[in-house]
Amino acid sequence: MEFIKFDHDLCDECFKCLRVCPTKAIAFTNNRRHIIDHLCIKCGLCQMHCSQGALTIQLDLEKVQNAIKAQKKVLVSLAPSFAGVFKMKTPGQMATALKQLGFEIVEETARGAEIISLEYEKNIGHGGTDNIITSCCPSSNYLIEHYYEKATQSVIPVVSPMTAHGLDMKSRYGHDHMIVFIGPCLAKKAEAVDHPESIDAVITFKELDRWFSEENIILSELETMSFDTPVSRRGRAYPLGGSLWKRDLKTRINPAYKYIHVDGIEACKSFLNSVENGEIKGYCAELNICSGSCINGPDVPSDAPSLYKRMNLLTEYVEKTPLLPTDKPYVDDRLTSAELHNEFIPKLVNAIAINDHQVSEILVKMGKYTMKDQLNCGACGYSSCYEKAVAITKGYSDIDMCLDTLRKKAESLQAIIFDNSPNAICILDSERRIQEVNPSFNQLFNATKIKLTYWPIAALIDDTLFEEIAASNHHHMSKKIYLSSVDRTFYSNVVKIQNGKIYVGIFTDITEAESNRAELEKVKEETLVTCQQVIEKQMRVAQEIASLLGETTAETKIGLNKLKKLVLTEGGD
Repeated sequence: MEFIKFDHDLCDECFKCLRVCPTKAIAFTNNRRHIIDHLCIKCGLCQMHCSQGALTIQLDLEKVQNAIKAQKKVLVSLAPSFAGVFKMKTPGQMATALKQLGFEIVEETARGAEIISLEYEKNIGHGGTDNIITSCCPSSNYLIEHYYEKATQSVIPVVSPMTAHGLDMKSRYGHDHMIVFIGPCLAKKAEAVDHPESIDAVITFKELDRWFSEENIILSELETMSFDTPVSRRGRAYPLGGSLWKRDLKTRINPAYKYIHVDGIEACKSFLNSVENGEIKGYCAELNICSGSCINGPDVPSDAPSLYKRMNLLTEYVEKTPLLPTDKPYVDDRLTSAELHNEFIPKLVNAIAINDHQVSEILVKMGKYTMKDQLNCGACGYSSCYEKAVAITKGYSDIDMCLDTLRKKAESLQAIIFDNSPNAICILDSERRIQEVNPSFNQLFNATKIKLTYWPIAALIDDTLFEEIAASNHHHMSKKIYLSSVDRTFYSNVVKIQNGKIYVGIFTDITEAESNRAELEKVKEETLVTCQQVIEKQMRVAQEIASLLGETTAETKIGLNKLKKLVLTEGGD
């Protein structure tokens, strides 16, 4: 499934999405920008941080609206975090608004959270693994399956509250009903695709807010209505994180485990690394990819209250929830543990084989010859230049998409003449040490492809011309030189800049031209010799012809005289 799409026209290549992506699942190349789906954990951080709106998450809103227009039975599973996100006088106004949109039944996903909590208690009570990890956050589940093979065995094999509630509603109301989950989480869209038997569509809070605007529904002006099913405090508190570890559960959970709540992608990765490496044992952890847990999901309306205001509003909502017997709603046993079971299997990403030589070659092309050159500025979206080079090797990025490289090009003479000039060009400091060279210079004088910065120019070519211009008042000198080290002839131009603080050497390869000129001189010489030989031969022929002509003329003269005499003699008779 193509979960996130790029609008290339809106993308301004700021790389903000790549910087926040915890798995670097976004490819930026000259020809394409796209999500690398098998690396993506569906956290939605990229879309949340894209100020240009160039990232679009799979939308189900139109499908839901069409189903309501077709008068199908459409039911809602609403995430309890709504109480802190939308501007209302009472949370019951949300139930009224959803009914006005055409939803037949409106329940809170807190019911599913309570169902899952009961399953968690059973699994935690049994123990059996070094550590235990909850499965309520789909993004953390994707992260574990794709990147932490050993940790998968620690995940409680139970579906999420959303999926559990969908199954519960289908069981109670009928499988012909359309179940729609509404919440702040983008990963729920992907999870719904993985569990089509439970949830038919997912709408985010931001999408719901736009729908309210289209229908001119103002929440704060509506009457209050109760939700269709009562829920527990524990279930409603799930978006705050750590609700499973409340004091009233201590006697019902295995005391062999230390109970912790881990939220935020970096904290989750740190914990999972410890689990993967076998560094910790005896922890039961509730993981949430979003910092602040589900109350801080990625797709809330732009005018929503601040995080801590949202937390305060939701806490008040939870505390006002009526206490039911045993602090839980009536949950029948129509859903068995087998139906709520969800196996988590390692789905490690398909690694593209690379080696250090490939990465080193890319780093050199990026101008990163040493560790000092690797600024690791993160502007490109990757945490280090090495990580960037690996991405280039895999085809996920391009060399030119490096801010440091582009900055150097923009600030130096390379931006003008270096990259495309066929001439070998070098820039030296006042001591005639190399500061920069262009690709043509490297090709001619740097066969070993080592970093030439701070090398004396004399180590590569004759520096006589540089010494001459340094000692003179001239700012420009030209000279034809032959370099035996490369067996080539150059027409060299040296320019002195800033009173000798900078020297620019431009070497035009005229070897071929010189070779052609020598060839031409040879042809000319051979032609002259040939011409002389032809002239001499022609002179001999002319002389021979003249000699022959002289003999022939004499003989002709004798013959004509005899003929004349004969004619005259006959006439006298």
